[in-house]
Amino acid sequence: MKRIFTMCLMAATVLLSAELRAQNRTVSGVVTGAEDGAPLPGVNVVIKGTTEGTATDADGKYSLSVPSSESILVFSFIGLKSQEVTVGNRSAVDVQMETDVSQLSEVVVVGYSTTTRQAFTGTAKVVDADNLFRKSVSNVSKALAGEVAGVQVINTSGQPGTEATIRIRGFGSVNGNRSPLFVVDGVPFTGSLNSINPADIESTTVLKDAAATAIYGSRGANGVILINTRTGKGKDSFVEVEGQFGTNMSLLPRYDVITSPEQYIGLSWEAMYNEGVGSGETDPTAYANANLFSANGIDPRNNMWNVANGGELIDPVTRTVKPGVTRKFDPERGEDYASQSVPISKDFQAGSI
Repeated sequence: MKRIFTMCLMAATVLLSAELRAQNRTVSGVVTGAEDGAPLPGVNVVIKGTTEGTATDADGKYSLSVPSSESILVFSFIGLKSQEVTVGNRSAVDVQMETDVSQLSEVVVVGYSTTTRQAFTGTAKVVDADNLFRKSVSNVSKALAGEVAGVQVINTSGQPGTEATIRIRGFGSVNGNRSPLFVVDGVPFTGSLNSINPADIESTTVLKDAAATAIYGSRGANGVILINTRTGKGKDSFVEVEGQFGTNMSLLPRYDVITSPEQYIGLSWEAMYNEGVGSGETDPTAYANANLFSANGIDPRNNMWNVANGGELIDPVTRTVKPGVTRKFDPERGEDYASQSVPISKDFQAGSI
């Protein structure tokens, strides 16, 4: 009886093992990018809840043995959104992976390498191209204004095309130069920032402390600004046209100023009258009338009214221009040209043929 029980137990074990082996099957597939459909090598493919897995080859292909149809495959890669797919009855599982913007924003460029924000011990700030492009500026130096804490952007001149002065690490220097080091696509840049089109910039990273600027030596003593330009992408030929339009207008309140030649000449006559009083003239009014248009007052060539002297021009009671006095000509107002609303536009074309 004991021998019969042992033989039955062995038979059940063999049948159970055969059934388990029958459930194990191979699942294969191709992992590609959702944007361009290119194969993705090095993607981790792991059976959920286990340590069994594999990685895609150079063509994005993988092959993995799964224990059952309820198995879940987890696809993961740095910078891409992880996906979980139930195998079911399929023997081929193809996956398209999308870019994970939240993970990409955590990558920090440091010198010749990259690291995660959690592992980075220095002080760095990444400014995306969208933040720079929203500003209507001629170069990247002015576009950094207000983007990075602790970075001073000083506009020393209002002349178009001038570069702003940037100060990152205060006003001390070991080499007599207080300007930061600009590095464009990994190469130190000493030329004019006007030669870099802001539309060609992908991102800008500002390195502010010694840990971040260590590989640049004394040249990075005043901080480093890393500029990464746009690179070619695997897309069809295209032409991109972008434009901006706006209006410049004066919104700040103006101080009380002299608004007309009549107001100016009235104050000039009053100043001449006060001069007569101060110098002890017996008739300050006559003194002001006689000297208003003279070498001591207003140049006679600037008399734009149809009168010969101050007595015919100014009423001594109101100390303003008499009613009915006419001008020889009407001068142009410089304020109208300096403060008028003016439309501005900016357009450019970028792309590849």
